[in-house]
Amino acid sequence: MKVLIVDDDPELRAILREHLEAHGAEVLESGNGLECLLQVKRARPEAILLDLNMPRLGGVEALRHIRKFDPAIRVIVLTASIDDGEHEQARRHGARDVFAKPYDLEELRLALMTPGPANAVTRA
Repeated sequence: MKVLIVDDDPELRAILREHLEAHGAEVLESGNGLECLLQVKRARPEAILLDLNMPRLGGVEALRHIRKFDPAIRVIVLTASIDDGEHEQARRHGARDVFAKPYDLEELRLALMTPGPANAVTRA
C-alpha cells in the first residue's frame, strides 16, 4: 500500500514512516497541505495520514481538495486538538477516522490498512 504522511513535524513523519515501512507500506511524505495535494496528483497514494494544523494549507482544506480529486483515497486525520468540532468537521469532509495525539501506532496502522467505508470514530 502506498501511504502519504502529511505533517509539519519531521520527527513525527519519521516515526510514522519507520513503523509503516516495517509493515510493508511504501511511504511518501509532505510537510504541508500544498505539498500534499501535489503528491496526491503525482503519486496517487491509496491512503493518507493527515495532520489538521499545518502551515500554508491546513488539513481540513487539504481534505476538501483530496476528496474532489479522488474520493476513494483513505484519509485518517491526526491531530493534537481535543476540539470535537474540528474532529467532526474532518469527518464531514471525508476523514475515515480521527486520531488524537498521542495515538497507538499499531492501532493507527490497522485503521489505515483496513478496507471498507469510513467508520468516523474519534480515537484518543
